[in-house]
Amino acid sequence: MPYVNWEYYSSLYADVPVDKFPAFLQKASAKLDVYTHMRARKFEDVYDEASATYFQKQVHMQIQNTVCDLINVLYRQESTGMGTGVSSVSNDGYSESYKIITVSEKEAQLLSIIRSGLSGTGLAGAL
Repeated sequence: MPYVNWEYYSSLYADVPVDKFPAFLQKASAKLDVYTHMRARKFEDVYDEASATYFQKQVHMQIQNTVCDLINVLYRQESTGMGTGVSSVSNDGYSESYKIITVSEKEAQLLSIIRSGLSGTGLAGAL
């Protein structure tokens, strides 16, 4: 079962086109599974909305939001070939500059999203 569906993702973001969503969902899910050593997947497999505690509902939401964040970043990384970190901003006429990042910096960015997104859940382990 997927971590999120198009409706959930599009309620938070509008970056990834609907036709490209399945591919980026698959990539984001794979990254989450690798970095959590399948703990997030195992949690979602047994998650039951009807009997879930408040903590379990919070963890479920954190997993969904983290996957959405990963989808967005992966899409921006692939579509622009550049980093998503803003290196400079100009207020006069609004301008943003992005820095190009290496493969290892891209992976570090994804890991950072997972760490912060799953903070307090116990799913990220000792990443």
